[in-house]
Amino acid sequence: MSASESGESHPDSSTRKSAVLLALRHYGRELFRTKKMAIPALLLPALGNVCLNYIAPLLVAALVGQLADGDTSVLAYVLGFAAVSLLAEVLWRIGIHCINRTESRSIANLYEFGMKELLAKDAAFFHDNFAGSLTKRVLSFASRYEEFVDTLTFSVVANLIPLGFACVVLWMYDPALVAVLVGLLLVTGLLVAPLIRRRQALVDEREAAIAAVSGHVADSLMNMDTVRAFAAERFEAAEHKSRVAESRRLTLRSWDYSNLRIDTLVAPLSVLANSLGLFLAVTLSGGLGVEAIVVAFTYYSNATRIMFEFNQIYRRLESSLTEAAQFTELLLEPPTVVDPPVPEPLRSGAADVRFQDVTFGYGGASPLFAGLDLTVPGGSKLGLVGRSGGGKSTLTKLLLRFMDIDDGRILIGGQDIARLRQTDLRSLIAYVPQDPAMFHRTLRDNIAFARPGAGDDEILRAAEAAHVMEFA
Repeated sequence: MSASESGESHPDSSTRKSAVLLALRHYGRELFRTKKMAIPALLLPALGNVCLNYIAPLLVAALVGQLADGDTSVLAYVLGFAAVSLLAEVLWRIGIHCINRTESRSIANLYEFGMKELLAKDAAFFHDNFAGSLTKRVLSFASRYEEFVDTLTFSVVANLIPLGFACVVLWMYDPALVAVLVGLLLVTGLLVAPLIRRRQALVDEREAAIAAVSGHVADSLMNMDTVRAFAAERFEAAEHKSRVAESRRLTLRSWDYSNLRIDTLVAPLSVLANSLGLFLAVTLSGGLGVEAIVVAFTYYSNATRIMFEFNQIYRRLESSLTEAAQFTELLLEPPTVVDPPVPEPLRSGAADVRFQDVTFGYGGASPLFAGLDLTVPGGSKLGLVGRSGGGKSTLTKLLLRFMDIDDGRILIGGQDIARLRQTDLRSLIAYVPQDPAMFHRTLRDNIAFARPGAGDDEILRAAEAAHVMEFA
């Protein structure tokens, strides 16, 4: 178990930053890949908000101003209001249609990419990481893309474009209305930014604690026979309860920081902005009129909601990217066992195996083998006998190239296995591990796993040879 899985330590800030940037790069690549759907998905809801929250109120304000002047002809304004509202709904429906398609396609791409990257990792990687934690990380990497795009669409772009429209309209009434609004938004952003950065450390601790919970659950379930054999159910339940309690404590601390520190700062600034906007609309140049007052108050109320969303937007983007970074952090360290740049083709003929002056040790420890020479002629049978931990299974793993040797060469039929593609090498070897492996699939799928194209007759013969028919 690695330290990061147990929750005892966390990646340093540079590693975390690199992992977040890598996650952002993958997400950005998916947006670009689906740009024909992504661009309308990002823009149309924002244009719908312009119609619904800014053009429609503008028509209402014009109607109120006309009524204040004694003009009672309202039909044109009512019809205009209905048309703009209907247009907003149409834009939203088309935008949602596009976003559903870009998200579903990109999430599928990210699932496939994540699995491909895990399959490329070496044996040591899986020894150092819980299967349950890896599962959570790779699934979150793909699924969090939905929250990332939704936040970008409905909270960022859908606020910025309408805000730009509001500034243009308010400028036409008086530039001071724009200056006050934009100025207070910038001040709020500057004051909130350092608090948000301080909260990042709390989020890192929270995510590590959540990973520790999922890792412990997977570890217990995968070793349930051992848990029951040692009557350790109560111990495992207590350990799980302890980890859940720590996760809850750290989660609550990060949430409280948002509510009690950040939102408490934003609230009075929002009230100040709305009050100043109303005051300016009433007093500038002796008053701008009923229409301008309604427009200014409505636009300020809509725009200042962004102040409260600063933290929520950052929190959602931070949450999605932080969870995605839990996976991309694994990609920062490349696999140690890789295919050669130009693999040799397999040669038919002799199948003798030779370990030539092989030296190997686990993780920089003292060598398990030093200068080992072993030759197994093709067609012969060889049994290895020795104490537990003496290296019998290790020889098999080195032959399969689950790990690379420190020195020397391993040859099959005279070919150095380090010069072969890993899939080609392993296609030469029939491997039966000492621990049985069963996938949660059909019996047929398990028997045919090494040869997916096997016919029913071949599968039946294999089942009979392995005495599977006796309990199937």
